[in-house]
Amino acid sequence: MSDRNSARAKILGDLIRNAREYVERSQEACAKVLNISLEEYQQVEEGTHFISLPGMEALVIYLGVPMAYFWGTAKLEDVLSPASYSDLISLRHRVIGILLRQLRLQEKRTQKDLAEALDVDRKLIRQYEIGEEPIPYVHLEQLCRLLGVPVEYFVDDKHGPLARHEADQKVRKMFHQLSPEIRTFLLNPVNERYLEVALRLSLMDVGKLRQIAESLLDITY
Repeated sequence: MSDRNSARAKILGDLIRNAREYVERSQEACAKVLNISLEEYQQVEEGTHFISLPGMEALVIYLGVPMAYFWGTAKLEDVLSPASYSDLISLRHRVIGILLRQLRLQEKRTQKDLAEALDVDRKLIRQYEIGEEPIPYVHLEQLCRLLGVPVEYFVDDKHGPLARHEADQKVRKMFHQLSPEIRTFLLNPVNERYLEVALRLSLMDVGKLRQIAESLLDITY
């Protein structure tokens, strides 16, 4: 390996390692994505084992970073910070507890009522409501039946990480349902101005759109 190639491989290895650590992925997981051994992957990060372009593309998809990051034209700071799952879970326990308490009071139920429905100690219901104890999903289903709401009542699909995830999944599904020609058009940066015009037109009222159409006819004829 020439000195120039060694230097470049070392830079790429550092970039890959920084991206992996930024999104909190393990070396083992990345090795599995590349279908290589852990030792070979460690050598990739050390810059002593060459990685192919398809290999880099696979890591880009898995790590969720832009390919431009490896060209030096994008930064990891441009990528959404990885969620802190422990903090997210802890916060959601508290939020669900608050929602449960509000719903119980709204339905004029006591903690004793809920405890009897679940066949548990009343103290556990209090712990559920203050977020001190996680509510098992099967208990939550029972409480939903008792209080007359679907489980979706407690799902955070309007705000926060889950909402962003659901929205992203919906956009991806809609995008892949488009024809290849339209997908190609949307992905071409040159067409951004056309899309901006289309967006502005979609926000106009019918009267203004009619005026624009009449003006175009006057120009044409």
